[in-house]
Amino acid sequence: MHVIRVQTERKTQLVDVTAEVREAVSGAAGSVVTVFVPHTTAGVVIQATGEGAAKVAADLESAFERIVDEGWDWQHTSEGDRNPWSHVRAALTASSVTIPLVHGGLGLSDLQTVFLCEFDGPRWREIHVVAH
Repeated sequence: MHVIRVQTERKTQLVDVTAEVREAVSGAAGSVVTVFVPHTTAGVVIQATGEGAAKVAADLESAFERIVDEGWDWQHTSEGDRNPWSHVRAALTASSVTIPLVHGGLGLSDLQTVFLCEFDGPRWREIHVVAH
């Protein structure tokens, strides 16, 4: 297993970690790679980027903030939770994604990117990368 550490800068932020994941699996044996985020207030997604899709991450950040409002009457704040919205936003993503390995590299299209989704930043996050 390879661990990638990422420092996020904002409360809600999508961070492109594709290069780090590619490096972690470069030349790996197996047929798939699992990218796992061991956090309950962060997630991982594969989404578009590049020419014609450069603003997708910013749009997703805005959408998460609009869909899950921090000002709602959150029930588990009575249990001492300071960030209930971040748990809900993370539930809208995934804790892991599986990507095919093709000739020892990620089987993503030219427009696909692996994003760490931060919902309780800024902070340090880990991403676990395992080739199978």
